[in-house]
Amino acid sequence: MKAAVYRRYGPPEVVRIENVHKPAPKDGEVLVRIHASTICAGDCRLRKAEPFILRFMNGLRRPKKINILGMELAGIVESVGSKVTRFAVGDQVCGSSGLKFGAHAEYACLPQDGLLAVKPDNITLEDAAAFWFGGVSALHFLRRGGIQAGQKVLIYGASGSVGTAAVQLARHFGAHVTAVCSAANLDLVRSLGAEEALD
Repeated sequence: MKAAVYRRYGPPEVVRIENVHKPAPKDGEVLVRIHASTICAGDCRLRKAEPFILRFMNGLRRPKKINILGMELAGIVESVGSKVTRFAVGDQVCGSSGLKFGAHAEYACLPQDGLLAVKPDNITLEDAAAFWFGGVSALHFLRRGGIQAGQKVLIYGASGSVGTAAVQLARHFGAHVTAVCSAANLDLVRSLGAEEALD
């Protein structure tokens, strides 16, 4: 299979397309043929090894443990391990490989009990991959805050990945949303459901 691989730390130019071994799912894993992925801040930090402490995780002089970046993905289940019960071949899924990375490839194996879900029918695979990080993060913090209908919610950074998801989810839960973002994005956050938008 083909993958975007980096063998040294540095700028985006260190990433090259290479042929690598196609993974095979273990008993509790799902093999996903990746249709879409993203580039997130974690990918950039690991590729550049900034902050320096990341080198202790992945290799001091060059990346040794993780050579394929990418944490978010969407695709189609190609095969499943013998103990998989939540997914079937042909399911359209979206999810995250987490700190294992590896989503900038044609295939990835993910545990069925990990960060993996059947893709909603009303969004594309591209949108599902892009929404994953912001959407899951926003949902986590709204739930921790005990979000309920009728509450007032202030979302600072409302036009970013987590913020745009938080605006939509807070409205879905029936909250009154005040969004804070730059002037250039006021119309965007209003279109997502914010009743008030502040520069």
